[in-house]
Amino acid sequence: METLTRPKLREGLEVIRGMDDHPLLYDADSGIYHRLSRSAAGLVQRLDGSRSLEDIATLMTQRGAKTPEAARTELDRFVQNLYDSGLLDGSPTPQRAHHAGRRGKRSQMMPRFVVSRTVMPRLLEPPAAVLRKVSGSALAGVHLAGGVVGTLVAVWALFAGPSADPRLAHWTTLIAFVLFLIQIVLHETAHAMVAQILKVPVRGFGFALLFYFMPLAYVDRTDAYRLRERGSRVVLALAGPVNDGWVAGITALVAVTANGTVATVAATMLVFQVFSVITNLNPLLPSDGYAALEAGMGTVDARGRAFGLLKHVLLRRPLPSHLAAMTPAARRLHLAYGALCTLYVLVLAYAAVRGTAFSYSGIQGMWNQ
Repeated sequence: METLTRPKLREGLEVIRGMDDHPLLYDADSGIYHRLSRSAAGLVQRLDGSRSLEDIATLMTQRGAKTPEAARTELDRFVQNLYDSGLLDGSPTPQRAHHAGRRGKRSQMMPRFVVSRTVMPRLLEPPAAVLRKVSGSALAGVHLAGGVVGTLVAVWALFAGPSADPRLAHWTTLIAFVLFLIQIVLHETAHAMVAQILKVPVRGFGFALLFYFMPLAYVDRTDAYRLRERGSRVVLALAGPVNDGWVAGITALVAVTANGTVATVAATMLVFQVFSVITNLNPLLPSDGYAALEAGMGTVDARGRAFGLLKHVLLRRPLPSHLAAMTPAARRLHLAYGALCTLYVLVLAYAAVRGTAFSYSGIQGMWNQ
């Protein structure tokens, strides 16, 4: 096959320096970033269609300590992986790229529906331009401190403050839920604002269904891979949960100082908010906590690698080259992580089903009375 004997990168690909100054191959057609090793970054520059695999393997041997056989084996694996990913001229377009322009996406068990790709950057740029003049560390420090204090106050108020009045629960719960949905929009706006300040504007915002049943708002911050500093990526990942801490703290103050309907609505909201914090910071879910952990450790797609290994073990699917090259210790660690993620999802789904059944039984009992 000519594509593999004289490989050539297809049009629309760009090698950039991104996270932790690592080279990344950016696919403008699909909007996907592919992480490269430093040696691979130099190698892809030679894939211009004018050199055969034998020529490139010879260059690798001359410039490194590899034997000709080892160089050719590594090169064949690398080129095959590029071909399978749809990155070579003449290779089939990857499935993910087919769906890149659609309004509905599926990612990590979350169908996504894009509302707009341009509104957020236009609205947020004026305040972001002002905030860029302030010290970034000072902004992040104040935001984090307020979020942590607010979260602690919310947890205290939830357990030590007044409980919701059950006589008002038939409609105050609905009000609390609507207000919580507004908080979710503010959560995603916080992510978008930090991205705008860091000059990697979000690609769009919309709604998603976590595990196909839990409604969420989301913003597409894929271009965070362009941020070189880990600290910036961590701040971006945690912007939403920290903002939730501020809102939860305000809700807690309302719950302990107000009376009647207002206090009941606030107390009910605290339940939603504390559960949201637990979910959002859980590293076993495709959550902000997972994104922050990934950014802080400098890893990429740990969940994807873990599930890829699980599919290999359970379904006997062939391993792609980037997984085949992992050390045995790294494989065991990722397999354990993937197993924990799978178990957690099953427990969460079971709890949701039981909770829904319990709520239905309660409503039915009230109706029969």
